[in-house]
Amino acid sequence: MYRDDGQLISDYLEGDEKALGFLVERYLKDVYNFAFKLTGDFQAAEDIVQDSFIKAWKHIRRYRHGSNFQAWLFTITRNTAIDWLRQKKEIVFSSFENERGENILIETLADSEPLPDELIAQAEDARFVQALLTQLDPRYREVLTLKYTSDLTFEQIGEILQRPLHTVKSQHRRALIALRRLLQAEPA
Repeated sequence: MYRDDGQLISDYLEGDEKALGFLVERYLKDVYNFAFKLTGDFQAAEDIVQDSFIKAWKHIRRYRHGSNFQAWLFTITRNTAIDWLRQKKEIVFSSFENERGENILIETLADSEPLPDELIAQAEDARFVQALLTQLDPRYREVLTLKYTSDLTFEQIGEILQRPLHTVKSQHRRALIALRRLLQAEPA
């Protein structure tokens, strides 16, 4: 019998310990993939997943019934990954500068190139794509990961990242431009 996330949470809060196990099983792979895409580190992703589920379990009563549980869980995962990245001092804070520290002009952001799934199709394997993603600004990487790995809408991504819709769309476009440049720079 299929139970939606809200029902599983209600069941857990009413004493059904197995309900929490179903939630973990339902989201474990997606949460791990998201954590790995943000960090590029297998061990860190495992630790972040474990910490994220522990935090979700500890704060399950704070979850607003009727809201999107996946978005709530991904927000916890994102914040846990950011804490890890801050400890590693790998986070880049400038969203309007390229790797040389130069400002990116809005006029240069026009997108007439292939879509991300077409770009990713050009990649030979998942490692190649992951290597490219790790070169992106973490904010861009998380938008692409949520959009194409977790198949979320821009609205859901904005909710998870706590960013306005137009910011998410803008960061998505910038991520595509940066990804395209990385692909074009790769030797044939």
